[in-house]
Amino acid sequence: MENRFSQKTREELAAKGHKIELMGAFSSAMGGGQVVLRDAAKGVNYGASDPRKDGAAVPELPVE
Repeated sequence: MENRFSQKTREELAAKGHKIELMGAFSSAMGGGQVVLRDAAKGVNYGASDPRKDGAAVPELPVE
């Protein structure tokens, strides 16, 4: 679990039986994702990239 979570949250999860291994903030061991969304009705593309990942989510215009 990344250390960005509060001590209270970690304690509550541990009390429920979860074994907590503390990692650094935005640890690449947690995985990550990049996504692109096309809103065809509005003609708008959106992109988002997790800070754990290198690279970027770059929306491109559709080929017509």
